[in-house]
Amino acid sequence: MLLIALFLATCFLAYSNGANDNFKGVASLYGCRAANYRTAITWATITTFAGSIASIFLAQALLKKFSGKGLVPDTLVGSEQFLLAVALGAAITVILATVLGFPISTTHGITGAIVGCGLVAVGTGVNFGALGKGFVLPLLLSPVLAIALGALLYFVFRSLRLICGVRKEWCICVGTEERVVALPQPGSILSMRSAPPAISLTIDEQENCRERYAGSSIVSEIAGTYYR
Repeated sequence: MLLIALFLATCFLAYSNGANDNFKGVASLYGCRAANYRTAITWATITTFAGSIASIFLAQALLKKFSGKGLVPDTLVGSEQFLLAVALGAAITVILATVLGFPISTTHGITGAIVGCGLVAVGTGVNFGALGKGFVLPLLLSPVLAIALGALLYFVFRSLRLICGVRKEWCICVGTEERVVALPQPGSILSMRSAPPAISLTIDEQENCRERYAGSSIVSEIAGTYYR
């Protein structure tokens, strides 16, 4: 029964992790409109599944670290009761944060579950020196390294785009716009009237121009105005 409970807790943790993290890897694709939501979430699912398969062969060191070895006494490492408590603690933390809309990291959740279960089991027997060196320091440095690497890659690819002459042009959208205006009191609060159609002018990307107006519009490109 304990093995079954451990298997179900692991599945629960995997579900919580997917619900929270699956879309993060493709958020930029969706945010910059390179892909719609369904396409982005499909890519996220495929790449996450591929990563989980690759981790079986490439993440042995990471798996060893998150087993709690060196952080809690060896008598707890590999214990079914300890692993069950860690999996449930991390899964419940991540799923609650996801449902309530709080920022959360599954890595942080698992780390906190290991430390919390260790404190309950052995108290001061938890190796806080190993916690700082093996967990806290890498978690603090990883965002800094990611920002630096991302900035470097952006500079390289932006330079290549400009050298190759790939530019994103803006457009002018001209069309009529109708607005619904609420009537002042003492009329009913639900009384409304349509304002006379007015000519509006918008400078934006062509895709936004097409979405902006329901009727016909005149779209013309502005030579020499490029996206930077």
